[in-house]
Amino acid sequence: MPQAKTGMKARRIREDALRYGMLFFICLVVLFPLYWMVITSFKTQRELFSGTQTFFPSNFTLTYYLDPLEGVLSTNSPFLGFFFNSMIVSFFSTMFCLIIGSLAAYSLARFEIKLNKNDRLSFFILTARMLPPIVIIVPMYLIMQQLGLLNTHWAMLIVYTGFNLPFVVWMMKAFFQEIPTELEESAMVDGDSRMKAFYKIILPLVGPGLVATSIFTIILTWNEFLFAMFLLNSADMMTLPPGIANFITQYETNWGSLTAAATLAVIPVVIFSFFVQKHLVKGMTLGAVKG
Repeated sequence: MPQAKTGMKARRIREDALRYGMLFFICLVVLFPLYWMVITSFKTQRELFSGTQTFFPSNFTLTYYLDPLEGVLSTNSPFLGFFFNSMIVSFFSTMFCLIIGSLAAYSLARFEIKLNKNDRLSFFILTARMLPPIVIIVPMYLIMQQLGLLNTHWAMLIVYTGFNLPFVVWMMKAFFQEIPTELEESAMVDGDSRMKAFYKIILPLVGPGLVATSIFTIILTWNEFLFAMFLLNSADMMTLPPGIANFITQYETNWGSLTAAATLAVIPVVIFSFFVQKHLVKGMTLGAVKG
């Protein structure tokens, strides 16, 4: 018996070591490019263009962040404008997606719709998200040109809302299907309308789903490059992805400013995800259903 227990313990140690080794390797592969971007932004120009690169800056500098002429946070830099534009577009497009997508997802999850037999309508909605952006960029450009919306935030709000809605509908539909219909039916028996029961009963229960969906939608919008590159031509309206790409010119690549701007662009999404990470688990919703 003692030998059997010793053998089981040794096997458990080997399994744990393998598991943690794989996790460490995955984290290394995923996080190393981010680490390299951050440390590059703190290196001097001489070190950046030297023949050898180190894993830590030999001369730590904040030049590319705070320098009055070259720093991305200086008054001469358009970075803060790019940042503000991305905040506006990401926030409002996410809000529009959540409002419209939640209502659509609730309808698909609760009502018998002839067109949605065997989830046909749901699949048709999802096909809009399957299209590569490059396929529809020219029609989108022509539509926005005819509407006079080129180089405006409205163009980006319309495009991002339409492009991310299928993703929101499919995610939220799964959350709504986990909620028993008896909950809103009880509220309706007590005199509430369906919409009132939806806002008072159902939405609080799918709160974690709304948060998880909003995180993914914000990330998709915050990082989107192609539509913003074609539909926004002015630096006053440009968002972060095409704005940061401006550091790559025909004649040179300003690696210090580029990596500094990219580092600052990552921070808001990381902070937002950190504060709402506990809501990513569906335990609250499942607990409300099972309990």
